[in-house]
Amino acid sequence: MTLADRSAIDLCPALRPASRPALPWPYAALLAVEVCVLASLAASSLGRPPMSHLAGWLGVGSMLTALPYSLRRRVRALGRWGALPGWLDFHVFAGLQGYLLVAYHSAGAPLGTSLAAMSFLVVTLIVVSGLAGRYGVPRLAVAREQHAQASATTPQDRRLGHLEVAERWLSRWGLLHRPASLLLLALTTLHVLAHYAYAA
Repeated sequence: MTLADRSAIDLCPALRPASRPALPWPYAALLAVEVCVLASLAASSLGRPPMSHLAGWLGVGSMLTALPYSLRRRVRALGRWGALPGWLDFHVFAGLQGYLLVAYHSAGAPLGTSLAAMSFLVVTLIVVSGLAGRYGVPRLAVAREQHAQASATTPQDRRLGHLEVAERWLSRWGLLHRPASLLLLALTTLHVLAHYAYAA
């Protein structure tokens, strides 16, 4: 079993594709409603949509609430505060919600090469790498294992090799996700300071 198998599946049973839904339906439903509402507000607005600054603050707050999952995963003493799969579900929900709010906050803004554009790019990198780690790696690991069992008589199977390569690359998602999260914190701080400095 590869390192990706152990880290993504054995250490966190919540990542097993067959064990539970991709995201609990209340979270999925709330995200769907938020997409519809924010898209409607943005489409009906000329220039910046209403309450975009509030959406920016709410987006930052949502992403901050996603951070304790990393602490819960590493500190066993926090186990009494709920099962790890539930924390992971909220981590994914809060991250996606924060991304939606930040995207709404950025709608109509002259991004160009500004600090805001860089921040949004980093947020996108965090979300994409997080989704790869949460959904891509475990599914590739299971698919590779199932394919290996089905083709035990043909160890040189080309598709199995492709699955192993894809799994190996996706298993490095943490190399992007964690540093990008720290970078986003710094960029967000600079973005807020610059906003109030120019507004003064």
